[in-house]
Amino acid sequence: MNQPEKQLQKLGLTESEITVYLRMVAGARTAHDLMKTTKMKRPTIYYALNSLEKRGLVSKSGKQSDFTFTLSPFERLVAIAREKEDEAVNLTEQIGELLPSLVSSSASKIEKPMVSFFEGVDAVKHVVMDVMYAKSKKVDLIVPEHTFFWGFGEEFIRKYVEERRQRNITTRNLWEAKIKPSDFKKYYATFSRIRMLPDVMKGKFKTTIFLFDDKTLYISSYENCYAILVTSKEHNDTISALFEGLWSTAKPYKE
Repeated sequence: MNQPEKQLQKLGLTESEITVYLRMVAGARTAHDLMKTTKMKRPTIYYALNSLEKRGLVSKSGKQSDFTFTLSPFERLVAIAREKEDEAVNLTEQIGELLPSLVSSSASKIEKPMVSFFEGVDAVKHVVMDVMYAKSKKVDLIVPEHTFFWGFGEEFIRKYVEERRQRNITTRNLWEAKIKPSDFKKYYATFSRIRMLPDVMKGKFKTTIFLFDDKTLYISSYENCYAILVTSKEHNDTISALFEGLWSTAKPYKE
C-alpha cells in the first residue's frame, strides 16, 4: 500500500486507529500485542479497537478479559470509501438546494463587487476547480503560451478535464500558442472551441483569464502562483466585450 497512513486518514481514521490497524495488518491480535508494539496505553488501544469494530474493520472473539481481534476483509476499506463518496454526493445535493434560498434572502440586491486573492499552488488549484461550478455551464478563456496549467502537472489537468466532461462545461479558448498534438487530442479536441490570438499579442502577457457567470478569474504564471477573482457583472461585461472583439478576428486553431 502506498503511504497507507495518509490513505487511511482520508477514510476518516484517527492517528491511534491507523496505528492499531496497521499493527494488526502486521500480525498483532490482542491488546497485549498492541501494547508491546505501539507503546500506547491500554485504554487508548481499546478505544481505537472499538472504533475500528464500529467501522466494520475488525471483529472480536473470546472472553472480555482476553479478547482476540481479527481483521475484516480488506474490501471493507473500499466499502468505506464508497460510503464517504455517497455522503459527499448527498452533501453536494443538499448544498445545491440551499443556495437558492441563501441568494433570495440576501439583504442587498445591489451589486457589490468583490475581489478575492489566492496565493500558493493548493489555493490556486482549488479556485480553478471552482470554475467548474459555473451556473451558465460556459467558460471563456484567454491563455498565454506558458500557462500555469502545465506547471500543475498531468494529474491535475486530467482531473480538471474529467470534471469538465462530467459537468458538461463548454469553453471558448483564445490561445497565444499551439500545444503538442498529443495534448490537444487528449484534452481539447472533442469539446473545446479554440482560436489563435493575433500575433501582436504574442509574448506580451503571462496571465490566464477565465470568464464565467459574473466572475473574472486571473491566474498568474506558475512561477508566481497567485489568483485574483473579481466578482462583478460590470467588470465581467467589460472583459467579455474585449474577449468577443478578439474572438471575432481570431483564426481557428489548426493542428
